[in-house]
Amino acid sequence: MKRILRTCVLAFGTLLAGVASAQMSDNVIKIGVLTDMSGPFSHQTGAGSVAAAQMAIDEFGGNIGGVPIVLVSADHQNKPDVGLNIARRWLDVEQVDAIVDLGSSAVALAVQELVKEKNRVVLFSGPGTDRLTNDSCSPNGIHWTYDTYATGRSMANAVSASGGTKWFFIGMDSAFGRSLVEVMTKTIATRGGQVVGTIWHPTGNNDYSSFIMQAQASGANVLVFANSGTDFVRAVKQAREFGIKGDTLRIVGPAITMVDILALGREDAEGLHYIDAFYWDLNDGTRQLAREFNRRRGSNPGQAHAGVYSAVRSYLKAIEAAKTDSAAAVLKNLHEMTISDNFTPSGRVRRDGRMMHEMYLMRAKGPADPSTAPWDAVSLVTRVAADDAFRPLAESACPLLR
Repeated sequence: MKRILRTCVLAFGTLLAGVASAQMSDNVIKIGVLTDMSGPFSHQTGAGSVAAAQMAIDEFGGNIGGVPIVLVSADHQNKPDVGLNIARRWLDVEQVDAIVDLGSSAVALAVQELVKEKNRVVLFSGPGTDRLTNDSCSPNGIHWTYDTYATGRSMANAVSASGGTKWFFIGMDSAFGRSLVEVMTKTIATRGGQVVGTIWHPTGNNDYSSFIMQAQASGANVLVFANSGTDFVRAVKQAREFGIKGDTLRIVGPAITMVDILALGREDAEGLHYIDAFYWDLNDGTRQLAREFNRRRGSNPGQAHAGVYSAVRSYLKAIEAAKTDSAAAVLKNLHEMTISDNFTPSGRVRRDGRMMHEMYLMRAKGPADPSTAPWDAVSLVTRVAADDAFRPLAESACPLLR
C-alpha cells in the first residue's frame, strides 16, 4: 500500500510539473539578440547588448518557475537579407520566442514583418527609424529605447531655441538617416528656420571632406550629422580638422550616444549636444545598472544596451505574470504593465508599440570639465518628457490605431 501511495504521489507530482511546463513552448524560454556584432554600430549595440540581455536573465536566476531561459545571439552584418535568414531560422527551427535589439533600421523593418507573420515577439532597442511604430507598426513589435522622431524633434527644438536658424544636413543614406532628416526638417520649418543644404552618404563612408566644405560655404550656422556610430565619429573628427569648433558653425548629432562621445575623446567631443534615452548618473537605479554592466564589460552602457536590459527584463516579467510564453498573453501584459526598472521608473507601452519614457538633452564635457571617472564624459542639460519627445498618436499613420 505504501509503495502504491508513493507511486501515485510521484506520478501526480510529475503531472503537475508537466502541466506547469506545458505553458512554456518546448519547455524553454528562448531569447535571441540579433544585432551588429562587427560593423559601424557594434560599439553601440553588439556584444554589449548580449551582456545587457544576460544581466536581465540573471536577475531571474536563469529560469522562470523552473523553466530555463536560453540566450542566443547573431550578427546580422547590417544586411536585411542576412538578418531575415537568421530570424527565420531562429523562429522556424530553433523556436526562439523573442528577438531583441536589431541595431539596424533596415534589418528591423524586415524582421518586424517576419515576426508578425510567425506571431512571436520583437523588442527593438538599437534601430532608430520611427516607422516601426508609425506606418510599419505591428501588434508583435515594441520600440523600446529611442527613435528618430524623438531625437530629431527634441534636438531641432533645443537648437532652434538657442539660435540655430540655418541648417545643413550630412545624412546617412538609410531608413534611419532619411527618417531623422525628415523629422528635423519639418520641426525646423515650424520654428521658422531654414535648411540650406542636404547631402547623403553611404553607411561606412570614409571621406567627408567635400561634404564638410560645402557645409562651410553654405552660410549655415548648424551642421547636423544625421548618422551614428563610427560614421559620426569619423565625420566629427574630420570636421574638427577643417576648423569647425562651434563658434560660427555648430555641430549637432541628434542620434548618437555616450558611447560615440567616448570614442571621439574629450577634445573633439567638447560641447556637442545630443539626445539620449539613458544617462548613467541620473539616479541610484541608473548607477546600479551602469556598475553591473561595467563589471561585466569594462565600460559603461549606452542607451541601446540599457534598453535591451529593460526590454528583456520586462519581457520576462510579463511571462512570469502570464505563466506562459504565448506571444498574445505576453504582449498583452507588456501593454498593460508599468515599466519600472533601472532604465526608467515609469515607462508604458502605447497601442502603436512605442514604449514611452523620458529622453535627455546631453552635453559632452571637454578636457577642462570636472570628471569622476573615464566614462563621466557628459552632463545632463534638461529632461524631455515622453509626451514632448515621441510622436503624438494624433499624427501617427499606424494601422493599429484605426
